[in-house]
Amino acid sequence: MSLATDYFSRQTPIVEKLMAYGFEKRDNGYFYNERFMEGEFEAQLRIDEAGNIWDRVIDCDLEEDYLPLQQAAWQGTYTGQVRAAYLELLERLSVACFEATPFQSMQANRLAKHITKEWSDPMDYPFEKHPDLATYRVGGKWYAMIFSLLADKLDQIPERLVGQTCEVMTVKVNPKAFPQLLQQEGIYPAYHMSKKNWISIILDDKVTDDKLWTLVTQSRQLVNPNGLSNPNGPDYWVIPANLKYYDIDAEFAANDVILWTQKAGIAVGDYVLIYITAPVKSIRYVCQVLETDIPNEGYRKNPNIDKLMRLRKCQQYKDGLLSFDLMKKHGVAAVRGPRRLSPQLIAFLKEKEYFKENN
Repeated sequence: MSLATDYFSRQTPIVEKLMAYGFEKRDNGYFYNERFMEGEFEAQLRIDEAGNIWDRVIDCDLEEDYLPLQQAAWQGTYTGQVRAAYLELLERLSVACFEATPFQSMQANRLAKHITKEWSDPMDYPFEKHPDLATYRVGGKWYAMIFSLLADKLDQIPERLVGQTCEVMTVKVNPKAFPQLLQQEGIYPAYHMSKKNWISIILDDKVTDDKLWTLVTQSRQLVNPNGLSNPNGPDYWVIPANLKYYDIDAEFAANDVILWTQKAGIAVGDYVLIYITAPVKSIRYVCQVLETDIPNEGYRKNPNIDKLMRLRKCQQYKDGLLSFDLMKKHGVAAVRGPRRLSPQLIAFLKEKEYFKENN
């Protein structure tokens, strides 16, 4: 498996964005070339209509493939620098042209997209021994777990599922509703959880998306009845900004108050930290939300942007102070879209006095 194939294994390209980014459409797919490392190397990528990806990295001096990049055994300093630069290139491409499809089943991916749109709750993989087991949390408590499972491990499965590996979601339910839910095809007593108030659902569309969403919403409410990740004050978010497409520095230089695309779940009074994507990979600004749900009446040219929010700049950090590596150490493993800060990172920022409310 190549670096690009592995990197994009849980992502799907968006054709319209590929073309806008600079891909060229040909008979057998979409092609993109970009030089990096001051022109010493050239990345060549091809994406076919099914979303499959092929890549090459060419040593421009030798005009041949740079083979050490694709071989894990090569760990030299220079090869590491090339690999890091290539991964930064792939990250820029990911942010600009791809959407997350972390699961095998289409229903699970539709659900993941809905959760992101509605709540922006981050997904994580908490178990090293089970790297494909994903959870969604609110207030530090998980309310949905999605994983692959041999169907035989569930109770009383139909004959068609015997010996089949399925994608399963486990959620919390009201014990009073438990008996009735088990009468529906596709719903079973939970695997490896209390069978009194947890159920497992096979994600093969036997349970409709609407029903599935109702169960996820109820589970989220049951594990976090206060309804807020931080019920005693504002929420804290981090959102990515790609300087290639949006000159946020110029906007803040002109005015400390700007308009930004409205993100689901962000409310007036919340704090938003703006993370500059590769090659910077660092938080640069912290803002407070002054107003939300402002109609986009031509301010943003993208017709898909319906609402805006008004942000006031509170602080600006030097690049590298709040780097991506530091964020990972404190529970924020990725910033591909808007997400809440981890409690660990919030505590760290306040302890170091990097972040002060009501500036």
